[in-house]
Formats: sequence, C-alpha cells, structure tokens
Amino acid sequence: MTNESSTPLGLCSSCCLAAALILLMGCGEPAEEIGPHSELENVLLITLDTTRADHLGCYGHNQDTSPVLDALAAEGVRFEMAQSTSALTPMSHASILTGLFPQRHGLRVFYGPTGNSLRDDLPTLASWLQEHGWSTAAFVSAYTASQRYGLDRGIETFDSGLDQTLDELDLTRQQQHEHSWHDGRQTNTQRRGDATTDAALAWLEHAAEPFMLWVHYFDPHDSSLVPPKEFLDPYEIAPGEGAKARIAIYDPEIRYMDLQIGRLLERLRDRGQLESTIVVVMADHGQGLLQHDWMRHRLIYQEGVRIPLILRIPGEIRGTVVESLVRNVDVFPTVLDYLDIEAPDGLDGSSLRTLIQGDTESEPRIGYAEALNTLDTHSPGSLPRRQKDLLFSIVEKDWKLIYHQEHPKNSELYHLATDPEELHNVIEQHPEEAKRLMARLRASGGLEIEVIHREGREDPEMMDKLRSLGYIQ
Repeated sequence: MTNESSTPLGLCSSCCLAAALILLMGCGEPAEEIGPHSELENVLLITLDTTRADHLGCYGHNQDTSPVLDALAAEGVRFEMAQSTSALTPMSHASILTGLFPQRHGLRVFYGPTGNSLRDDLPTLASWLQEHGWSTAAFVSAYTASQRYGLDRGIETFDSGLDQTLDELDLTRQQQHEHSWHDGRQTNTQRRGDATTDAALAWLEHAAEPFMLWVHYFDPHDSSLVPPKEFLDPYEIAPGEGAKARIAIYDPEIRYMDLQIGRLLERLRDRGQLESTIVVVMADHGQGLLQHDWMRHRLIYQEGVRIPLILRIPGEIRGTVVESLVRNVDVFPTVLDYLDIEAPDGLDGSSLRTLIQGDTESEPRIGYAEALNTLDTHSPGSLPRRQKDLLFSIVEKDWKLIYHQEHPKNSELYHLATDPEELHNVIEQHPEEAKRLMARLRASGGLEIEVIHREGREDPEMMDKLRSLGYIQ
C-alpha cells in the first residue's frame, strides 16, 4: 500500500519512470497467464543488499519505497516467506550462487580459523551457465560482494568499480555540499546504485546472448553514500550517523535503489530482451533496525534472514504469491529448470517451479541459517551479549529453533505464525518441538565446523574495509 500523505513530492524523473513502468507492467492486475512461454535465454539476477521484505510495498509496507518492484511482483511471482542462509553479504551470496548451505560452500566467516572464501571445487550459477554457452557479467557495489570471497567464479566481466584513491564519504559531508547526479557516487569500498547501473547498462549495449547478468545494489546498507541531494531534499532528513538518522534514510535509499532497477528493466524492454529474460530480484539479508536491540545485521532473527524474492518468468502465471517457505539456495536450480539445463549434482536447493505453478509439495522445505560470531575475527564487539556465540537456526513450517552452540541454555524456540517478531521464547513450553528440530539440525551437518589453522588473527586490510562499511565499530 502507498501512504500518499507521507510520500515526498517532487521526485521528478524517478516518479515519472516508476509510473511508466507500473503502467507497462500491469501492476495490480489479478493473477493470469501472460501467454505462451517465450524462448527463455537470458538471466538477470538482481541482489538487494540489506533490504528487508517488510519495507517493500508488495510485502505490505505503507511507504512508497518500491513502485518498480511492486509492479514486477504484479507481473511475476512473489515469495512471502523466503529465507537466507546468513545475515551477512558474502555468505548469503555464496548460497545464492552455489545453491548450497554454508557448511557445503565453505564461506562461513569474514576472517578467522574457518572458511572465509568460496570453495575452489564448486560450480556457481555463472560458471555452470558459462559452460553451456552463456556470456556472464557482474556489476557489484561493495567490497563484501567482491572477488575477495570467490564470488567472481565463472564471471567473464566482473566489475566492482571500487576506487582505491577515494576516501570514505559520510552523510554529513554528502548533505553539506551541492552534489550533482554524478558526484559522490563511490568510495574505496562501495558505490552508489546509479554508478553500478550505468556500468551494467554500458555492458548490455554489447552483450552477447544468451547472457547472465548479476547486478548487486548496496544502497540501503548504510549512510556512507546517499542518493543525490535533489532526491533526498523532499524527505527532509537530518544528517547524522546515529540510529535515528540511519532508520530515517533506510526507506529513501530503498526508493532510490528501486529507481535504478527500473532503469535496468526499461533498457531490457527497449531492446526487446525482457520477454526472453528470467528476472530474479532478491535480498541477501535484512537489517535489524533496533529489533532485538541490534541496528545492523548478522543476527539470524527474521528481520535479518527473511528476504524479499520476486521472479518474473515470461510465460508463467502473473501476480502469483507463494506462501510456502523457500530458501535462497533454491534460485540456482530454479533458473536452470526454466532454461532446461540439468543442474549439478548435490545441490541443497531445489527448483521452485512446482510451487510457482500452484502445486503442493509432499515435504515442506527446511530453512537453515548460521552466524559463527565467535569464530569470526571481525565480528563486532558491540553485539548483544547472548549473540556472542555460534548460532544456528532451522525453520520448518511455523516453528523456528535458534541453537546457541557454546551456551545451549540460551537457545530459543519461536512459533512464527503467532509470534512473527520472535518476542516470546517458548522453548521451555515446547521441549519436544525443540528436540525434534534439534535432531534435524544435527542431521543437516550444519553444526560441523572445519577449523583451519592460520598464522595471525586478523587481516588488517580487510579490517579497514569492513570498518569503513560499518561492520566493525
């Protein structure tokens, strides 16, 4: 829903573009067939860093944050309960790109005595499509989605756009100066969504088909880089670095990111490629926004691991909402299924095509997530005391267990259907449910951690970059 009284006016080109896209996409129309399957060739994977599902209009938010994504959902499939395997960028993206849970892909911490890069022997969505003749490219917006973590595997053109000659910018500096559309768009660890989109659009002009294009947006993550002044002025946001300022700018940054996604989709439509392109839009993880006494991410409560997931597949039913639990690991096999390409053996994910087409599944999908906070050298010391642990969660239907491996007495059980914000730990009232989920968690192999002995306890260059992005205080 849109709350017009609280939506800033005067966004000019952004509003016009969004309105045009909504009209073209048929936002708000009931679920219906959109015609026979076109020849599906291309894949556009868009990942939204730090974007909560409940801050998008199509997921019920009452602010005008996402008209382009809302229209895309109306023309595609929206998944109500999609779960990430992690509330950190590299780990989550590794699961998206490999279709594997963290214990299988091996990227589990930023740095420390266990895996902090994607395993060398694993295929990714990009490398698998490349082997089948696809050209591949990625335009990412932050260090945490970069080659450092092995996320460039199989990608011919990998562009992080990070300029090592630049200093960090903060919200105060951004607002003190008059910035044009082209000023203040990147730092040495991240770039704004318009800069990333410009690079992706330039590549599309000469891209060989079929192609896979991954575009990663970082805008909602923090306020080091903010949208142009003319975009922000109608919101009347006071600059600052405290929690109040960060929360105030969160929705406008989503709105600005939504505008950039509109530019990508419009270009595909203008080039006649949209009807041969599978479009996947999903977040890597959410954001705390002071729920459970935590502003940022990393924790594995629902505000951190529930993600938006929207698929637009030409020829499929439009305006569909899938209520069943799905996972970020399911995207890889789903894309291959629609492209009629056999998936690699041993994926943890499975195709969503059955659910998209309205059929039921005999066995519910199980969601897993982890946060190895005490093994991560760069885990922030400001974490809430009980979260300084090795945390593992499992979700099955309405139940969620969060297991604290180092302090089991702190483990938590929630009934998500009646307590979606995870406010009431009912582990003492339902010990048999907790025991059953614990058995499934152990059987998953997720509790097994390979310890890799390393010299030293930190990576100074990585520490500086993560500090600049707010991961380390």
